Amino acid sequence: MNWLRTAGILWVVSALLATATSLIFRVDPVQVVVTIAASAVTAVLGIWMVARPSNTVVPLSYVVGLGWLALYATLTVQQSGELAAWTTDVFLAVVGLGATLAAYRATREAISRRP
Repeated sequence: MNWLRTAGILWVVSALLATATSLIFRVDPVQVVVTIAASAVTAVLGIWMVARPSNTVVPLSYVVGLGWLALYATLTVQQSGELAAWTTDVFLAVVGLGATLAAYRATREAISRRP
């Protein structure tokens, strides 16, 4: 299985889901701007991972993954009183975490294949 491609697809999917969620449901303008900016970064990273997979992009995936997790953990805490918003933010955080773990898995497999 090509884990870098999987990670890239997960980043693109998470970016699309986060953008749609922000445009449809978020009412706070700061949250909209921040989440759409984060979605743009993850979309670019995901497209890069799908179009030109290499192990040099994996550290960026780690950094973006940590930022993604921090952003959506913060949003989860801020919106803890609203069940639908809370579960959506947790779901988006988990998808981003899955993309980061898929990139990590790709690196581990590349290291284990070295002679």
